[in-house]
Amino acid sequence: MNQILAIINKDILQWTRRPLYFISSTMLAILIIWAVGNTLAGAVDIPFGLFDPAGISELSRHLTESKRFRVLKYDDLDQAKKDLASGKIAALANVAQDPLEDRVQILTEGHDLLIDQQISMGILSVLTHKAKELSLPLRSATLFPVTFGLRDFVTPGLCAYLCYVLASMNLGFSWIYEWMEKTYRQIILAPHGLRAAIIAKTLMVTIEASVILWLALCLTSPTVGFTVGNNFAGLVGVTLVSMFCFTSIGLGFACVLKTIRIYTMTVSILGVALMFMSGIVIPVEAMPHWEQVGARLMPMFYSADAFKGVMLGTPADLTRDVAVLLVWGVIGMTVAAVLLSKRRAIL
Repeated sequence: MNQILAIINKDILQWTRRPLYFISSTMLAILIIWAVGNTLAGAVDIPFGLFDPAGISELSRHLTESKRFRVLKYDDLDQAKKDLASGKIAALANVAQDPLEDRVQILTEGHDLLIDQQISMGILSVLTHKAKELSLPLRSATLFPVTFGLRDFVTPGLCAYLCYVLASMNLGFSWIYEWMEKTYRQIILAPHGLRAAIIAKTLMVTIEASVILWLALCLTSPTVGFTVGNNFAGLVGVTLVSMFCFTSIGLGFACVLKTIRIYTMTVSILGVALMFMSGIVIPVEAMPHWEQVGARLMPMFYSADAFKGVMLGTPADLTRDVAVLLVWGVIGMTVAAVLLSKRRAIL
């Protein structure tokens, strides 16, 4: 116990002497939640041209109310097409000026398929919920209506990704560096010293990384406008379990890879792959079958599912999620303990 407390005191002293690491980690978390989250949530300021000089429809008002489009009105259709070709607007709605025709033509430049999909989804939302005066026989509904938006839905997935980034980077860097320190070796070579080092380091990184994530959520939620939910105890629990899981995995990788350069490259590339495979960017159900199988084998999928359950109140199997995360954590810890025991024998 004294050895564990000594390592914890050493870590706390390092944090107080080097506040830049804490600040930079917090800024990284804020940047990912803010910038990446806004990007994944989709375009919200698409310059959209509207040719409806006679005011046949109320499309301008409905497009603006959707909060996806910045509507620019045109009285000259040829000028509107020139602006579309030059990139001043991303799309053009050409409303038929005959009241009996009831037709709207949507023109896009056609080369940017991503923005075309954003426009299509935005217009679909407008037509299915707003533009009833067009008399379109098209309506949409959901089986389980929700009160949160796409930005709310993206954020829990980013929390799971940040658990991986903050935990693995923090643990891996500090462990690889400190393993080479003389004072750290003295602790490890002492009776039960290796066990104390693993426990203390895992505990400290789990708590430190969790505090950074909670701080980032508190700072970004009021400004970005996403919900963190009312289940505070559940959020704390899911964060700690996720951080423990990825901390243990990071420790296992650090013991296998040994050098900071190889560790950084491996963990960074793996993190990006896990983010795209874990349902954070696109639903897992929309992936090819082999990717769905791979996603459900990875811990980030279960971390994201748990975060959605406690932050949004959506159906989530929290027992399964926590169990899988703990199993992955135990596997990482076991790999690290075995390798470190062999390395200690060499010292």
